[in-house]
Formats: sequence, structure tokens, C-alpha cells
Amino acid sequence: MLHIKDRDLVIPGQLIGENVRHDMNCFREGDNVYSSIHGMVRADENMVKVIPSTGEYIPKEGDLIIGVVAEVMMSWWLVDINSPYMCSMRGEEMTREPLNNDLNKYFKTGDTISAKVSRVDEVNSCQLSRPWKLEDGLTINVNPKRIPRVVGRKKSMLNIIKEKTGSKIVVGQNGWIWIKGNKTELAIEKIKKVEREAQTQGLTDRITEMLEKRNR
Repeated sequence: MLHIKDRDLVIPGQLIGENVRHDMNCFREGDNVYSSIHGMVRADENMVKVIPSTGEYIPKEGDLIIGVVAEVMMSWWLVDINSPYMCSMRGEEMTREPLNNDLNKYFKTGDTISAKVSRVDEVNSCQLSRPWKLEDGLTINVNPKRIPRVVGRKKSMLNIIKEKTGSKIVVGQNGWIWIKGNKTELAIEKIKKVEREAQTQGLTDRITEMLEKRNR
């Protein structure tokens, strides 16, 4: 039995339900399930979890991220991924003989890339793979906890913004979003609106209506 509704805001220690299954950011005492953080409840078929309202990015294997090359080393790159944790990328991602090649030929300091998090160790330092240089365009910062709302279910929100603004958009799970196109400012405006109003209902319909009006 749930004591809250889907998308309700909760505080640490607040009762969410009784005899329900729970996922992240919840804890159980007897039959009762409580929130362990401040955030928004997502309830689906007797499974509940809490999405944090704020927080830093913690690397997770399989995540697509956007990073900026911070330093080029002898055989690897140090990459800033908008996280307090270090991230590296092996030279072998681009060449079989990294020690015999100048890695600046592939990625130099300041380059923006997209990549996959391939490994995370016990102290959350991570390694990247499958890099791709993102040239030109702009990179904006969004609360990493709001990224699922920017993307939407089955990429619904992201596809609407891309289609209505004609923009190329790459969304990193780490909160950095790369945008390129003729209507970049409009895309940024709507992404930031989604970030601000992520916990409100009917947001996808509102964003769609606003973009359609701007395109008339």
C-alpha cells in the first residue's frame, strides 16, 4: 500500500508505503518503506524509488558522457567529466601504439568528446571507451539528476526538442549537453525550462506547444 503518489516530493525518513518493493534511495523497516533522501518518488506497479532533487554525477559503467580533454599524457588522456572523480582514456582507443604516436593528433587539451564509461573502480575513478570528437556547437550544464527528464520516456522529450529546433543534440548522463544547429538558443531555452520544471506534470505537452508556436 502506497502512502504517496507518483511524482510526489518526499524528505528523508518520510513513509512511502507498506509491503511494497523498493529500489534506489529507499530503506525498509519491518513492512514500511521510507525515503532516504530528498527527492521525487517514482512508483510503478508496486515498485518505488526516489530520484534525488540535486546531486553530483557519480560515474556508472555503460553511461554515455560528454567530457573535455583536460590533459594529454604519454599514452592516455585525462578527461573532465563534470564529476569530482578522475576519468582517463587509454591511447589504445585511437592507436595500437600510443607510446609511438603523438596523442594530440587525435584529441588535444580542450577538445569536447562523447564516450562510454567502460570501467569504474572502488573509488569511482573511471575509464572511457569509444570516444567521438564533438566539433563546434555549444556545451551546456544541466543538473545530472534532471537528465532523465530532459531525455524523457523513450527519448520523447529529447526527440521533440531536436525535431522542432532542427538541432543536433548529444546528452551526457553526467549533466553536459552538446548542441549544434541554427536554433541553438531556442533548444537551450527549452532544455533549461525542462530542468527547472522537471517535477511538474504535463511538461512534454507544454514544451511541444511552445515550440510549435515559435515555429509558426
